[in-house]
Amino acid sequence: MSAAHDTVLAVSHAAIIPELAELVALRSRAAQLAAGARRRSADRAAGSRHSPFRGRGMDYAESRAYAPGDDVRHIDWRLTARTGDLHTKLFAAERERTSAILLDTAAALQFGTRACFKSVQAARLGALFAWFAQAEGDRVCAAAFGRRAGQLPAAGTQRGVLRVLKALCEWSLPEQPGGAPQPMARAIDALDRTLRAGAHVLLLLDASSLDDDALRGLLRLRRQHDVIAALLVDPLERDVLPAGRYRVQTARGESLLEVPGSGRPSWQQTLRARQDGVIERLQRAGVGARLVSTREDPVPALRDLLRGGPPREGE
Repeated sequence: MSAAHDTVLAVSHAAIIPELAELVALRSRAAQLAAGARRRSADRAAGSRHSPFRGRGMDYAESRAYAPGDDVRHIDWRLTARTGDLHTKLFAAERERTSAILLDTAAALQFGTRACFKSVQAARLGALFAWFAQAEGDRVCAAAFGRRAGQLPAAGTQRGVLRVLKALCEWSLPEQPGGAPQPMARAIDALDRTLRAGAHVLLLLDASSLDDDALRGLLRLRRQHDVIAALLVDPLERDVLPAGRYRVQTARGESLLEVPGSGRPSWQQTLRARQDGVIERLQRAGVGARLVSTREDPVPALRDLLRGGPPREGE
């Protein structure tokens, strides 16, 4: 974005439409999220903060009579008290977990004045989450709602992740397909029907997409799964701007934006209030939520969400 009398800032193609090569390359940066997850586990043990994700573990299978050498920490004290004989608990490895990406493709995401479009930042967050999930041994699936809708089944291979990344690119194309946009609530319900209990879900959305039906869907989703949400924002929607006329580049071309001489313009106040309200509603629904700016490094932003850190506006 620049003043109207200045030259419009050139924007690269990759800042407008996510490129598969870039999303694939983010695999190397996903290791930074894994390091954050290890620190998260240490924090949880120390009781200093809580993660929104339950993490892997062991499922109780059955109990049997205690045998010499069994771990005393696994003694089934209730059964022991009831029978009078020592019993120990047996555990089975937790079932394979699924990580899911739910992508908003609303027209409002086809916008950006710093670094990239909101849709591109969303795709980067989704790619990082997919690579991190695969490194953790999860199966990965994805779904989209809004202008473009679709759903990919879960897969645990690298090829499965690549299919997800390709879908993120295709779902983020700016061209408007035919048909009515699919509401978020319908996509949430469809995804919920395919997930086993205990899945990890990353929601990538614009503030305009959350309505009462979607919120009720998220409340149902939270009963069985861990859900975090990145609310995509642009600096133009949050920053105090000097007075003047600005050229704004969008997917459909260039337009002029008038900023008054004092205070925040009414449209900016409205956007900020809506975004802050969506964060509050998501948190009340038990969803870990955070504003993510288009000019922000997506790695620490996603790491904050995975750690369960407090939502804050990215700089």
